[in-house]
Amino acid sequence: MFSISNFSKPSLSTRLLPALFAAAALSLTACSDIEEGGSVAVPPVTSAGNSVESPSGNTQDRAGIDIGLLPDGRSVQSFKSPPGYQKDAKLLTYEGPGWESDKVGYRLYLDGRNVIDIFGKKKPALILPETGRGSDYHVMADWGMDILKVGNSLGAGGWGVSKAGRAIQLGDADSYSARVISDTDAEASLEVVMTNAGECAADMTALYTIKAGARLTQIDVSGDCKRSLAAGIVIHDGTQKLSSEDSSGDWQYIARYGKQSLADDNLGMAVFYQSGDVMSQKDDNDDTYIVFKRRPSVSYMTGAAWAREAGGIKDLQAFQAWLTETQIRLNAAK
Repeated sequence: MFSISNFSKPSLSTRLLPALFAAAALSLTACSDIEEGGSVAVPPVTSAGNSVESPSGNTQDRAGIDIGLLPDGRSVQSFKSPPGYQKDAKLLTYEGPGWESDKVGYRLYLDGRNVIDIFGKKKPALILPETGRGSDYHVMADWGMDILKVGNSLGAGGWGVSKAGRAIQLGDADSYSARVISDTDAEASLEVVMTNAGECAADMTALYTIKAGARLTQIDVSGDCKRSLAAGIVIHDGTQKLSSEDSSGDWQYIARYGKQSLADDNLGMAVFYQSGDVMSQKDDNDDTYIVFKRRPSVSYMTGAAWAREAGGIKDLQAFQAWLTETQIRLNAAK
């Protein structure tokens, strides 16, 4: 039997990059306002995704997290895989846990793929507790849909390993567990543990954290991986590769932009990293990616911007402006 729990834990008291992450969240809201010519009112929502107002009558940003079980769709605080668990096990509502802000949602394939997919949102609401419960999230709904084809890549800033000149998915682990670390209006944080994880041949832990009002997810990975870790972005035909124009600061980025969403419209994805942690930046047939130096832990950020997002980033010029603004704020916060 797989294991579930409804216990909750308080938010982590420390972060590797707390000031930088807060600055990134601020930059995303500010950049959206600048690019679209005005501020966007983002209502807070209940856990079911219904808009509500704060007691003052003002709207607020929200963050959220969800681990949903099949067949009943109930949300739990933790999950541990049963013996023999593998891809397509059909135990979780959208093949793994998810986390979101009002702007964007993400899900992790909790299996040998270990990569990130995107829920594009047309509405500023929390939608994960209702997603994958009886409706097909690959079909456009009033809130949006799953917008990324991942294939054999690292998806939207997921992590794997560097092997034979390529970035590859991690591969099957002996077991998987996921648990909610923090789920407040301000922050959602998820811990994933993999025992004897695939190409790493070691136990690996990853923490995924998103702030209210933000597009960026901070990812902290730790473990004695036997290969160099890699983080990357899927390459789709017709998309444009972007990288930092200003290389003077510690924070740099790789990105891809173009008509690559499953809704057949513009989508941008980016990975922000600290240059001192990375030994190379590469492309292969599947990914634009970075290779980390061999260290017991690495941290980076990943984010996505969909053209149909309410008040969002519509074109390449606006996406480049967001990349530049975010990089500036990250470096200023260091």
